[in-house]
Amino acid sequence: MKLTFYADKPSEVRTPIMVRLSLSGHRLRFGTGISTETRYWNPEKQEFRSQDPNRNSHTKRKDLIEQFIKSAYNDMTPSGKDKLLSKSDIESLVEKIRNYLSPSHQNTAGEASFDERFEEFIATYTLRTRSGQITSHRPSNGTIVQYRRCLTLLREWAVFKKRTITFEKIDEAFYNSFCEWLGTAKSMRDASIANHVKVLKIFMKWAFRKGYHTTTAWESFWRDKRTGETMALTVDELRRIRDVDLTDKPRLARVRDIFLLQAYTGMRYGDLERLTPDHFDEKAGIIRYTSGKTNTKCIVPITPPLRALLTRYPSRLFEFPSSVKANLYLKELGIAVGLNESITISHYRAGKRVDERMQRCELLTTHVARRSFASTSVQFGLSEAVISRVTGHAARGVLQQHYIILNDEAVRDMVCKAWEQL
Repeated sequence: MKLTFYADKPSEVRTPIMVRLSLSGHRLRFGTGISTETRYWNPEKQEFRSQDPNRNSHTKRKDLIEQFIKSAYNDMTPSGKDKLLSKSDIESLVEKIRNYLSPSHQNTAGEASFDERFEEFIATYTLRTRSGQITSHRPSNGTIVQYRRCLTLLREWAVFKKRTITFEKIDEAFYNSFCEWLGTAKSMRDASIANHVKVLKIFMKWAFRKGYHTTTAWESFWRDKRTGETMALTVDELRRIRDVDLTDKPRLARVRDIFLLQAYTGMRYGDLERLTPDHFDEKAGIIRYTSGKTNTKCIVPITPPLRALLTRYPSRLFEFPSSVKANLYLKELGIAVGLNESITISHYRAGKRVDERMQRCELLTTHVARRSFASTSVQFGLSEAVISRVTGHAARGVLQQHYIILNDEAVRDMVCKAWEQL
């Protein structure tokens, strides 16, 4: 038997410490429950460096884990000599180690199923930082809906294949079958399939660290991150939507106002729906809110075109259709303003690029408004650092994260000046 402790994420700032067991041709991995900054781990000596402020407690737990595993293995080999362990021996050893590392885990007849663990994940999972640290922040409602959708699809796949999903069956054969089924039975594009693979991998990693399974095949599941081409409106098209006379079409007029509100603020539709009068700092000329998706504090300058739009809503109260209905109504709005130019849009199915000719009105959605804010702001001369303060996108690079410090008033003045061009 060979026992190895190693950093699970050696290239990241913070990493979980794992233990790998090699015996009888098998390689078993377990989470130790220890997480440390990568610089404090010595991979050659498999020990914590003296600079680690938690070295004593980390080392004590590591030593106890090593002692337990060796003791459990020796119980199976009383002669003191290595022997070829049977499948049942290995399963018994794995169960002992899992129960030791995660006392809440019990291999009883009533042990929670894959399905039940996924429900637990949806109900309790909290976000991790980029360095792997656990936070107390729950995912956004939209993200939880995505988790729920993934579980629903897994259940449907299991019924279609007449199989029961277990952790041990999440392997390459499952991956190929599930992805093929999503592409054929559900007519999903590769980008949509990739989103569900991402959720599955997040769940499997969570369950692995909880000690609910020891499988590792899921780590190599590939996600096609190519999203195809997207559309943003030109400045001229934004003006056409702003200026079109919809007096005899009040429903489209309301949809137009909501679209422009989003195009002038760069907000996600879900954040827009949560907008209240309290978010408006009229004195400072700024809308302040926290993004529901990223929990990022955002500031939206009340630019000249936005201020003109808000004169129609002095109470700062708005009525929003559901995102599904809004996207349907926007197709009508696109037709009304003559967005009938045909363009080629590309996406990917089963790894192959598919080109489609579509009219721009067919592609008009709520998210096009957010893209249009970003692309128009660039055209008006705003930097990415300024735009990200408004949209809530993560800063890129050390310069933007630590050295470009813009106060609210500076962002307001730059954005308002730029959007005077509309």
